[in-house]
Amino acid sequence: MNLITFFNSITVTTYGFVALFTWVILQAIKQTKIDNRWLPLLAIIIGSLIGAIAALFIYGTDAWLGAAFGVLSGFASTGVNEALNHYAFNPLNQGGK
Repeated sequence: MNLITFFNSITVTTYGFVALFTWVILQAIKQTKIDNRWLPLLAIIIGSLIGAIAALFIYGTDAWLGAAFGVLSGFASTGVNEALNHYAFNPLNQGGK
């Protein structure tokens, strides 16, 4: 199965759950003493691990394909976190300044 076929077979729900699980784990990591500048990199790593697990156990495909999918989910969870912090939870923030 090639990468394009795999991404086409992934449902939006699975993509959302991987991003959500990644975001929840990152919120737990934020409570530790780890510097926040490492969170985007951690999101990519965690997303790729969750994506690989989902590919193996849910879809029965190659873990590398799931890891590539998880990288995108990690990026998505980072973007959702930034959007929520800068605009949803602080609407008077004037563009995140």
